[in-house]
Amino acid sequence: MTLQDLGNLGEFVGAIGVVVSLAYLARQMIHNTASVRAASYNSMVENSIRLLEHAFRDSEFADFLARAERDPSVLSHSEVVRWDAYMTAVFRHFGNMQYAHRVGTLDKQMWLSYRSTLKSDLKTPSWSEWYQDHRHLFSTGLGDAVDEVMAEIEAERRSSG
Repeated sequence: MTLQDLGNLGEFVGAIGVVVSLAYLARQMIHNTASVRAASYNSMVENSIRLLEHAFRDSEFADFLARAERDPSVLSHSEVVRWDAYMTAVFRHFGNMQYAHRVGTLDKQMWLSYRSTLKSDLKTPSWSEWYQDHRHLFSTGLGDAVDEVMAEIEAERRSSG
């Protein structure tokens, strides 16, 4: 075997090593992407639970929330601050869900589940009015999602009577 042959063999083995390394890295990236998606989803679920937890653990908050949803105009000044803070947190959460879906860290099935919750909430007039009064605080992506949901709600109202 000549020195030229050994050089060619070395290049060939090196090229195989590069291909094997690239295949390994691609496999690791796929695995890591799935892990990131799972962790992201878990974080979103935890945030959902934290938002809901106040209502099912604290009867005073549940009463406040029921009054606010029924008629926010009867709230005291401190309750208005509380209502605004709660609604901001909830719509930030929905904005996060919409963003996660758009960038691919929340799959379509899960986004549709959260979107159904958003739609249910927006059927309550106090929720939809609050959002419209404060929409400038949120992303245009969330605004588009809310507009789409509100159009569906309106179409359902018209078709049902």
